[in-house]
Amino acid sequence: MSIPALLLGTALVAISIFMVIRARQKTTVLKQYELDHRSADGVVEFANIDLSRSHTADKGLYTVIGIVGFFVGVVGGMLFVAGVKAGF
Repeated sequence: MSIPALLLGTALVAISIFMVIRARQKTTVLKQYELDHRSADGVVEFANIDLSRSHTADKGLYTVIGIVGFFVGVVGGMLFVAGVKAGF
């Protein structure tokens, strides 16, 4: 059982790293938009309500992807450690 656990753990950690990096990149783009379009009184301005809703939905989506990616990495790390321990 050590080889499948090692392979699955490694794959999950790699997927986790990809998910967290991608979520971080997208969140940075969204935060930059907020910084560039902030009014004098601190409100982020959008051209129309659809852009506002899309921005809010994307912000939530990438937050969830980052959190899920973290937990996938934790599970992958546990599988990797279990595979290493089973091999000895």
